[in-house]
Amino acid sequence: MSAADWAFRAHRLSLAKWLVAQGATVGVICPPGDAVADLEAAGLTVFPMKLSRNKISASETLAVAKAVRERAEAFRADVLHCVSLRCVLFGWLAMRGVRERPRVVNHVIGMGSLYSDEALSMKLRLLRGGVDWCLRRAFRAPDATTVFQNHDDLNWWRDHAVLAENQLACLPGSIDTALAKTSPDSNGPPWRMIFVGRLLKDKGVAELMEAHAALRARGMAVELALCGDVDAGNPKSFTRTEAETFGNAEGCKWLGRRDDVLEQIAASHLLVLPTYREGLPRVLLEAGLARRAVVATDVPGCREVVVDGESGVLCAPRDATALAEAIQMVFKDDDLRGRLAEALHKRVDEKFADSVVNPRWWNLYVEGRP
Repeated sequence: MSAADWAFRAHRLSLAKWLVAQGATVGVICPPGDAVADLEAAGLTVFPMKLSRNKISASETLAVAKAVRERAEAFRADVLHCVSLRCVLFGWLAMRGVRERPRVVNHVIGMGSLYSDEALSMKLRLLRGGVDWCLRRAFRAPDATTVFQNHDDLNWWRDHAVLAENQLACLPGSIDTALAKTSPDSNGPPWRMIFVGRLLKDKGVAELMEAHAALRARGMAVELALCGDVDAGNPKSFTRTEAETFGNAEGCKWLGRRDDVLEQIAASHLLVLPTYREGLPRVLLEAGLARRAVVATDVPGCREVVVDGESGVLCAPRDATALAEAIQMVFKDDDLRGRLAEALHKRVDEKFADSVVNPRWWNLYVEGRP
């Protein structure tokens, strides 16, 4: 079960195809969209469900849970894999009271804005309290295994929800290394750095714009490409007008959403991800495939992929000055940039390749442990 068909295509389709190749029958419960045809072409059965991204109501939650239960029963599912905290809640509600229930995999791909905000309104505090109460029970449900993408989230929830070791696992995101797009990294100036992701405030886009302006004020010929779209359904999104303003800044270009992300990264000298928190950012894996150095923030998810000073540079989050210093250091040292890029490429190939991670998912589905 996924909260969006496009998200499943981007992050889970490779695993689903691999499972089909192993002889599994795979169904996807998700809101229908432009990606449904690609999912069906891959041999998947798609069960559409109605789900709004910009609101949460009790009636909708119960309706979605009922739909999930009916679709899982019709499909005679052996495993119900719930991707994202929201889908974990739907899956938990759907399976309550079901005697012959499938094995449930709660897949935490990120903590969400409810757990990333430092100052919450009273309304959000109440909502977080209710969601938190439900999640702790979902994670402790019989025949459920909760999978985290990084060890920071795993350790936090293990203590917070009082989970036993056999109730949780850490399985990172992965990528098909056959997609690698590499080209020689030409020396600058001009220097081109790229951000890939939705234009959200908690992705550190404002700090990146500030760091970019500071570097240009120092006389560095630094160009910034913003590769990603706004997200109207996310309260943390910048508006389209704000995104257009970013793109009109001197030395900056807003590319919008692109299907050639690897090519765009390969055409850059550096990938920058100044996010506040992640599950496990796929874009860092894509930078590894493209053999490009990265500067990211020292936060959960990023430090699962990047070893500071070895396979990239980590800096403090929410700090435009620290970000600018890290970017300048990597641009000014061609040897360092090359070493970081090669080390990231090797790390992705050894730890985050589909060929390494997919068999662990199979073990989890069949045996209950990855």
